[in-house]
This record gives sequence, structure tokens and C-alpha cells, in this order.
Amino acid sequence: MLRRSAILFAGLFLAGAGAIATTAPAQARTLATADIVMSPLSLGDYCAAKVYSNSMIGFYQGNLSCYQRGTSGNLVYVGSGNPWQACEFFTRSVVTAYRQGVSQSLICTYVQ
Repeated sequence: MLRRSAILFAGLFLAGAGAIATTAPAQARTLATADIVMSPLSLGDYCAAKVYSNSMIGFYQGNLSCYQRGTSGNLVYVGSGNPWQACEFFTRSVVTAYRQGVSQSLICTYVQ
């Protein structure tokens, strides 16, 4: 009787250990990201809200510069903005990166 119990217990133990050993490991989830291009006019909306109320356009070229139209039609620099905050200004998604796009636009990478 003791021998049968020991064999049965050993069999159950090996079956359980085998099931645990063959279980697939947890897979890391990859996060889907999306790039959204903020044009200079879109950046102007951020500049008007956060940098200077009369701003109408913003350019990103290593830093975010905000401009308003001068009296003779030229652009007048009115201040600098934060690219991270500009990306966050347009959406509630998590910003993972930003970079310069064509025509001095700002490309924001978001987690979807």
C-alpha cells in the first residue's frame, strides 16, 4: 500500500512538473505607437495658448520658436516653447518621442 501511494504521488508530481515546464513563458507586449505631425500653424495654437497670446505660428528646429506677425507683415519672435509640452497639448496619449519633420514641423510619437 505504501509503495502504491509513493508511486502515485511520484507520478502526480512528475505530471505537474511537466505541465509547469511546458507552459509558455509570458510574452512581453509590444506597444503600438503612432506618429502625428504638428505643422507650424498647429504649433502656433500651442504657442498662443502657452507662450504668448498673440503668437500665430511656431517652428521646430531643435527648439520650438514662437512668432507673431509684425506690423510690416514679417514674423517677430516672441518666445520659446517646450516640444514635449507641445506634443502633450494636442492629445492625452503618452508621448514617447519627438523629432523634426519637414518644413520645421514637429513629429510626436504617441503610445496608442
